[in-house]
This record gives sequence, structure tokens and C-alpha cells, in this order.
Amino acid sequence: MTTERPVRRLDPYAQQFWDFTKEWQFRLQRCSECGKYRWPPAPVCDSCLSEAFEWTPVSGRGTVLSWVTFQRQYFPEYPPPHRVIMVELEEGPLFISNPVDLDGAALTDGLPVTLAWAEAHDRFGDYHLPVFRPA
Repeated sequence: MTTERPVRRLDPYAQQFWDFTKEWQFRLQRCSECGKYRWPPAPVCDSCLSEAFEWTPVSGRGTVLSWVTFQRQYFPEYPPPHRVIMVELEEGPLFISNPVDLDGAALTDGLPVTLAWAEAHDRFGDYHLPVFRPA
């Protein structure tokens, strides 16, 4: 079932990321010069300033670094309580997402998580949202 989500902000780099998710592909920009992953997508590497990059598949594995439970509603699509987690991906980047199959009591620092997908929709159309569940 597709869930209505807040509208994504789409620039040319973000558009490429979301196009990959339509095919259930979790890819991030990786600098062709120094190898650093870029998240969020950007025109220039923040490590070596190179403009060269490739969209590289990432494992979808990581660990929970932090989380928050919003008790107040900020978007109509997210009724409270609404949880958001910060995941450190195996490849290094930090990724903000939503937990699935995970209640607040089970959230701990260092909890291993793995990629899952949620069907989503906004005014730009259907896509797959990367979310994370316990590994």
C-alpha cells in the first residue's frame, strides 16, 4: 500500500537518487577521485572538491547512532508519535530515515539495522522510500 509522504525536494542530483529507488536500488554518489561517499547528493565532493562521481550501490547495512520520537505533528502525513533514526551506513555516510518493525523501547545506540523499502507517493509520483529494520 502506497503511503502519502511530504513533498520531496528534487534537484538534478536528488532526482537521480529517487529514480534509483523506483527500481529498489539503494545507490549513493561516490567520488571518482578520493572514493568518499556523498550524502546528500551534491555537485562537488566535500573532501577533495572533485566534480567526478559514480552512483554506487551500497549495502543497506548500518547501525543506529541516534533517534527521536516526535510527540507533536509537523506534517499531516506523520501523525504522532513519529520516530526518526540516524543510521551510520556501513560505507560511512549518515542517513536519516524511519524505523520499521522497531518500537521505541528496542532502539539502542549501535543497533544493527538493514535496509527495507516503503512504498510512497507525493505530488511527483510513486517511489520507494529507504527505511530500516533490525538486522
